Amino acid sequence: MAEGEGEGEQVKRIISLTPSKTLKLLKKNSQEEDTEALLCSFEEKCPPGGENSVVVYTTTLRGIRRTYEDCNAVRSIVDSYHVHVIERDVSMDSGLKEELRGLMGTKEVRVPLVFVKGRLVGGAEQVAKLDEEGKLEALFGGIPRRMSSGCRRCGGVRFVMCKECNGSSKVLDCALNKKVRCGRCNENGLVQCPICC
Repeated sequence: MAEGEGEGEQVKRIISLTPSKTLKLLKKNSQEEDTEALLCSFEEKCPPGGENSVVVYTTTLRGIRRTYEDCNAVRSIVDSYHVHVIERDVSMDSGLKEELRGLMGTKEVRVPLVFVKGRLVGGAEQVAKLDEEGKLEALFGGIPRRMSSGCRRCGGVRFVMCKECNGSSKVLDCALNKKVRCGRCNENGLVQCPICC
């Protein structure tokens, strides 16, 4: 209710709307309430940068087949909604695995894990179930759309080679006159893409 507006004035305002406008307004309010209620049903755990976005922790390492297949399934489901996704591949950067461990409060973490607007939605089974029930679209409401052509710098991989060490993870320390670990990249000589991450 607007400030200074009595209940009678609000009723008059609603009645004066055409039936189709009234129905659209009521439907929109109902959908927003349903979305908020659905979102609140998930545990609040917000990864860095995940306040109003979709963050997916995955792996591209094929070491454990089931995990790899689950990550691909989740990636495919989330990508089908054409929303901007922050994908954090724990196999490409051990710092991301530590970030996930800290977020979950345990040393044992399993990927994939999906976070939407600062809430833990779950893993592969939960995401597939929400997709089948048609609830993912509601959860993704208000999240920006992704770039249609993919990233021109990394091609969608989300990592690029470090320019400081050219991907070797080592740089020359002139003071010590020896090679030392590069401080700008991860253990694989990669940095997150500055354009899409």
